[in-house]
Amino acid sequence: MAIYNYVASDNLGVRRVGTVDARTEELAIALLKNQGMYVLSLTEKKSNIFDLLIEIRGVPEDEVVNFTRQFSTMISAGLPISRALEILADQTTNRKMKKILVDVLRDVEGGSSLSMSLARYPRVFKTTYQALIRAGESSGKLDEILAKLATTMEANRELKAKFKAAMIYPAIVFMAMIGVFVIMMVFVIPKLAAMYESLNIELPVMTKAMIFISKLFTEKVYIIIGFVSAGIFGWTRFSKSETGKDAISYISFKLPVFGKINRQTDITQMTSTLGLLIASAVPIVESLKIVSDVVKNRSYKEICLEAARRVEKGSPLSEYFKANKNLPPLLGQMASVGEETGQLDQALEKVSDYYAGEVDHSVKGMSAALEPIILILLGSMVGVLIISIITPIYKITSSL
Repeated sequence: MAIYNYVASDNLGVRRVGTVDARTEELAIALLKNQGMYVLSLTEKKSNIFDLLIEIRGVPEDEVVNFTRQFSTMISAGLPISRALEILADQTTNRKMKKILVDVLRDVEGGSSLSMSLARYPRVFKTTYQALIRAGESSGKLDEILAKLATTMEANRELKAKFKAAMIYPAIVFMAMIGVFVIMMVFVIPKLAAMYESLNIELPVMTKAMIFISKLFTEKVYIIIGFVSAGIFGWTRFSKSETGKDAISYISFKLPVFGKINRQTDITQMTSTLGLLIASAVPIVESLKIVSDVVKNRSYKEICLEAARRVEKGSPLSEYFKANKNLPPLLGQMASVGEETGQLDQALEKVSDYYAGEVDHSVKGMSAALEPIILILLGSMVGVLIISIITPIYKITSSL
């Protein structure tokens, strides 16, 4: 809700200054009058640096998922859209989401459709979200579509949560490895280097390399910062370019462990979204174009757009799915069955459920596969450090 600064006088004529939260200026004045005050001036509070930071931060995905489920429940219970939005705006603790819901509520009360109001915030409510809300409004089944949308979003959130949970252990070990390496380079190696220099002995190549890296960390850290900054800048530019996007998409599908999971995840996302859109009476060509914005891999984006072009010319969707070698045979077969029975949405939903289960199994397998790899890397790093440190000491003791 908007915050207004007010100057008012109470029943005793005492001047009062403060702030009041309200959706509109009229409601703010009414609220103050109910408190027995006569409003002298009322101005909306300007955004400060903290408000700007909130704008930049955006809205977490969990907030949108929770809003969709609660909104679906309220609409299904027969609550008017404006009243449901008002309640949800009051309940949410995320300031950015609260502001968005209040703005949407104002638009709806001003006569705008819900889908048009949500379209003002494409970073929060994606293209798929807007299309489904629009389909729900035109078909009069907004409550049903919201329920399906909430279920799909919750399933996607659960899938992402499983992947993140599987990556916690490797991430912790990897960060610990980096921390140990930095500590060795900054605190341990410099002292050993000083001792070796005073003894005037010939050092092994590996030890010299460690001392050189240690000097970069202690004496020329700006070089490391420069390399890291240049790497981050270069990667950002490369990943945003067309060539970079194609290369990243190709590599993400070819990685030994993650490639299979990425393919299965995109198939799950593609089929679940396409099935949901078709079930909501969104035209199949438009649905395919929307799905092309949902999937992350460039290959699947092109597949969806090419499928839309072929369907627009009159070809069956299943025919293209069967002919494309980048798609699993199961998808083409199930799409064919769905077209023959007139239940394409249900067929796609079954494919989505199947691959969601496959992703779950693959993520569990990934956790088991990464553990020995991490242990090997950790052991190799410790071994290199020990050899670099122990070899000169062994030379010194053997020469005595």
